[in-house]
Amino acid sequence: MKEKWSILDALRHSWHDWLNKIQLIKGNLALNKIERVHEIIEEIVRDMQHETKLTNLGAKQFAELLMTYNWEAKKISISYEVLGDGCDLSAHDSELTEWCRAFLQVMEQQADMNRESHLEISIEAFDAEVRLFFDYSGTISDENAFMEWLNTHERGASLCLEQFSIHKDEMTVAIKIARKHQG
Repeated sequence: MKEKWSILDALRHSWHDWLNKIQLIKGNLALNKIERVHEIIEEIVRDMQHETKLTNLGAKQFAELLMTYNWEAKKISISYEVLGDGCDLSAHDSELTEWCRAFLQVMEQQADMNRESHLEISIEAFDAEVRLFFDYSGTISDENAFMEWLNTHERGASLCLEQFSIHKDEMTVAIKIARKHQG
C-alpha cells in the first residue's frame, strides 16, 4: 500500500475515475438507456455526498485511506457511506486509520484472488456517538485466524469492538469510537 500520494498521483487517479464515469454515461446514452444514465448520475451524486461528509469528519488520514484504497490493485474493493449529522473525529484520526489499515491488510490476506470480494463501510457519525460497520462479502480463508485478530485488536484508547460475525463467505464487524462529550 502506497503511504503517500503526490498531488499529481491523486489528480491522475481522480481524472481516470471521472473519465470512466463519463464513458459509462456516454455508452448508455449511445444505447439509448436513458433510465440507466439517470441511475448512474444519482450514484455519482450520492458518492460525492458521502465523500464530502467523510472529508468533513476532520479525520484526514482516515479519509485518505478510504478515498484512495481502490486506486491500487487489491483483492478487495471497498465502498463507504457516512450517515448522520457528522462530528469532529480529528482526535481519533491516527488510531482509527491504523486500526482500519491493519484490518484491511488482514482482510486482503484472507480474501481469494479468484473471487470478487467487497467491503461496505458504514460510518454513523453523530455528535453523541460514532460507530463503524464493516459488511464484507467474499471468501474468508481462515475464520479462526480472523476471529483471533479481531479479539487481539479490539482494545484501544478510543476504539471498542462491539460485535462481529464471521462466516465462510461473509462477515460483519461493528466498532464504536468512545468520545468524550463536547459541550
